[in-house]
Amino acid sequence: MKFIKPLILFFIVQSSFSCFAQSIPTPFVAGGKYGYVDAQTGKVIIQPIYDRVTPFSESRALVYKTGKGYFIDQTGAIKITLKYDSALAFTEGLAAIKTLGLWGFMDKLGTLKIPAKFEEAFPFSENLAVVKKGGKYGYIDKAGKEIIAPQFEFGVEFSGGLAAVKKNNLFGYINTTGKFVIPATYDKAGNFSNGAAVVSKNNKYGIIDNTGKTILPIEQDWVSVFCDGLVRVNKGESWGFANSSGVMLIPAIYDWVSDFSGGYAKVKKNNLYGYIDKTGTVIVPLAYQWLEDRSVSGTIMAVKAGYWGCIDTENKIVTPFTYKVVRPFSEDYAVVSQGGKYGFIDKKGKLVIPFNYEYAYDVVNGTAEVVLNEKTRFIDKSGKCIKYCE
Repeated sequence: MKFIKPLILFFIVQSSFSCFAQSIPTPFVAGGKYGYVDAQTGKVIIQPIYDRVTPFSESRALVYKTGKGYFIDQTGAIKITLKYDSALAFTEGLAAIKTLGLWGFMDKLGTLKIPAKFEEAFPFSENLAVVKKGGKYGYIDKAGKEIIAPQFEFGVEFSGGLAAVKKNNLFGYINTTGKFVIPATYDKAGNFSNGAAVVSKNNKYGIIDNTGKTILPIEQDWVSVFCDGLVRVNKGESWGFANSSGVMLIPAIYDWVSDFSGGYAKVKKNNLYGYIDKTGTVIVPLAYQWLEDRSVSGTIMAVKAGYWGCIDTENKIVTPFTYKVVRPFSEDYAVVSQGGKYGFIDKKGKLVIPFNYEYAYDVVNGTAEVVLNEKTRFIDKSGKCIKYCE
């Protein structure tokens, strides 16, 4: 099953992923296996023993080991051994499951609550879930009762009492009785957030309120989903931010901007990067060739004159610009060079693997390829050789 239709991936991605920090514990990889760490401290909470993992949702995470699926809690204890072909995350106490090609829902004990009889099923939101039956999409409640009959070409979860649905190849919004309250006139339509939703017509984007009134003209080249209460707005070569009232809170004066997270956004102008706050005030000057994302501790790895250094959100230097940039960060490690030798630094600018190598490549799945004495070998994140060692 394709959980998210390509046409509206941009708009409904917020139903599966968040613009804010991931739930704690947060997935990490080491030695090709996955586990979970505390996002604030970096402390390992669940050891990396799984082949595949998903983020936690409602204190449960779906993980896979040796071909079998399990739902674990935040201590790593197995709560459900998955007996179905696949499953989605828990929302509102239920998770969609697939068996013999059809979808239903189970509870947190693993008990099947809604029989598997649907061609597709989506997570519950505001007590309703989108399901597909007979080639059409409709909505059911938590008892499995059909509330809005399958009649749409596609449907998105409810948010703010409204859901975007597709009819006659156009999107509009219905209420919980299935009545259109905003006519189907849009090529694309997103979820409501704080009473506003991003829509698109003729490859242009804008914002409407929950009455269908246009509050940001549908003439932008692109508008993001809401993150931290703001959307990124692109028109021509310029980028800025609008709020849920459709007001361009930060004018489109930048060449590129990131989403806001924790009250900060990365911005670019004239090939230099900095950070701004939600008032548009420049917090970190646009003076760097590159800036990594701000860490939970508030530090930022930065590139200046071709060297990595570490600064804080007041632009104070935490670690001097000492190490020459070779490759970007990968899994919180970056390859750097000094005196013709290569090593690795972490996101605090600390040298964690010394300059021992003739060359080094990115850390991938917890290991890195390096060249020592003209021979290739593989090391882990502690610098220990794990393959092709002498």
